[in-house]
Amino acid sequence: MTHPVFVANGDSDPMILPRYSHLLAGLLPDARIKIYPDAAHGFLFQHHQEFAADVEDFLAG
Repeated sequence: MTHPVFVANGDSDPMILPRYSHLLAGLLPDARIKIYPDAAHGFLFQHHQEFAADVEDFLAG
């Protein structure tokens, strides 16, 4: 992959364990990772304002 990637996950996600998100981000060049606290697979709904701000920041960068 040649494009930057934003990898996001909740710290308690039983479907996609956070360690796999860290692994993915480590394998992709120019990847940025964000793990949201006290959240599972629905982290983007639970932390919707922070997630939206993080995505906007990533896309602006």
